[in-house]
Amino acid sequence: MVTGLAALTLAGCGNESTSSGKARTSSSTSLIAKKSSVQINAQGMSPQQVVSLVTAYAGNRYGGQWAQTTKQARQSGLQVNLYPTSRYRLSDNGQGMAYEVTAGGQAAGLVYTIDQNDNVVLYQGAQPGKPAKKLDTISKLAMAKYINQHGQGALVNDLAKNAQVVDKSGSDSSSGSAGLSDSAIGKYGNKGPFAVPGDMQGTWYSADNDDDSTMTISDHAMVIDGDDLKLYHQDAQYARDNEQPNDEQVRATKDWGRTQFLHDDGGTWLNVQGWFQGAGDGTSYMVKTENIDGKPVKVLVVGEGAENWVTAVYYPTKAMAQQQADQKYDDLHYQDD
Repeated sequence: MVTGLAALTLAGCGNESTSSGKARTSSSTSLIAKKSSVQINAQGMSPQQVVSLVTAYAGNRYGGQWAQTTKQARQSGLQVNLYPTSRYRLSDNGQGMAYEVTAGGQAAGLVYTIDQNDNVVLYQGAQPGKPAKKLDTISKLAMAKYINQHGQGALVNDLAKNAQVVDKSGSDSSSGSAGLSDSAIGKYGNKGPFAVPGDMQGTWYSADNDDDSTMTISDHAMVIDGDDLKLYHQDAQYARDNEQPNDEQVRATKDWGRTQFLHDDGGTWLNVQGWFQGAGDGTSYMVKTENIDGKPVKVLVVGEGAENWVTAVYYPTKAMAQQQADQKYDDLHYQDD
């Protein structure tokens, strides 16, 4: 059975707010954008909409550098860079990924993470290797409620039109010691280990397609039915220069996966391809929450093909996998839809 993603994606909603400190409330005169009647819904947001929601909320709620960057992003575009949280000194490393909010790529020390409950943790003054000031822990549902109450829905939509989410987790030399002793780094275009989001890590089970399958995912690797696969960033130029690898290159990289985040209307996927793979789209993985027996359950969705058609769903227990074998969900995209 083919297996696949996890999303980093920032899932729809959570608890209202578990703020770490007192946040000032914006008055109508301090709002970033003119009030409008546009309402937003935190559920089913694209990655671009989520980063825009976070930016608009923080800009209006906290002012200062967050407000300045939000205003500038309306002119020069919102860009959010993804780094391992080890790049910074944060009070909560969340799921292992830090989102650096910039206006047109100009960093201003504004960062947020996603915690284990899918809440957003906001920081300011974040610099590599230096402590950052924590501002708030809040759900996307609560942020959307705040935005709607203050008439800032149009601002979120405006920011999302040109928002970019850029994966830089493999290009930062200060990203910590993880994987630095790996002798594979620097060879065959290997730029270092890929940081898997925390909510994707663990052991997952599937019984779809009449095939029992087990997948264990760690911070930089996965084991699928006993087959090991190490996840790395690949130098794009090396791949272009070696489209026809020799036998030595193929043997040396047989258990390496070139890894990246892919963004589509369904969310953010962890995409894994063979190191020298040419044709094909590889296998993608995303964590979703589904209603099972009346309770919300996080599942690992595997997608393939040009549209990431769902080929299997993995569950946190083997018993649940067998119970839900070949179950289809309304919010997932299957090839025979």
